[in-house]
Amino acid sequence: MGDCSEKVANQGADIILKSRIAGETVRQCSCAEQQECTEEMKAQAKECSGPCFAAFGSKLPIKSRSGLTTSLVQITNRPGDLRKCFDDKDDILQGFLTCFEQKVEGCVPDRNGPQIPKTNILKLFSIGEHRLVNQSAAMQSIIAPIRHIVNAAGDFAKCIKDCFLAKNANGFCFDRKGCQPLVLESKAKNSFRHCTRKLNWKREAGEFCDCSVNAGVTDLKQYCAMFRLMGKRTGGRRRA
Repeated sequence: MGDCSEKVANQGADIILKSRIAGETVRQCSCAEQQECTEEMKAQAKECSGPCFAAFGSKLPIKSRSGLTTSLVQITNRPGDLRKCFDDKDDILQGFLTCFEQKVEGCVPDRNGPQIPKTNILKLFSIGEHRLVNQSAAMQSIIAPIRHIVNAAGDFAKCIKDCFLAKNANGFCFDRKGCQPLVLESKAKNSFRHCTRKLNWKREAGEFCDCSVNAGVTDLKQYCAMFRLMGKRTGGRRRA
């Protein structure tokens, strides 16, 4: 199996390119504006995760505060324990996002930034969701034994996306600021590679896999040993 982080980096860069609006430009954000909008978006995603996550323990449709209804495949009867696995890794995700934001260098010091190609943020989320749900044939065969778990993860991602878009129905933070970060393809790829290696995603995935199995997602057990082995072969971030 090839390096997943490399494939994700390439996919991410391609999604950014396909979300560009031909012939339209926008001011490049100052670093203060970028940080403010990034923090707002992270907070909104976190707010959406609660009602969406509740569906992991229910086969019944649930309605979020935004009024959106969703129904997820039940993968464990102990969703609270599974939620703790995610919460325990939240600092890892936040660290990755901070690393990427700093490494990609998408902002300028003040509000007098140059005009840059404009990105359709709605399209960015739609393409990203489509890529997540529609995996390649090779990946389909690898994940076949845990298809129900992957489907549940896809539904969870869609729930988060729909909730997030509902919160921004009147425009995203970047729209209100009249600016966007500049994310160049080469810088995005290099930043993703650097930040995934820095946190040693394979080891973290192994720990998360073990935690999920202990939380009742037993079908993942066959994959945990593979992640642990890959994690031992690579260096990376060590936590105290």
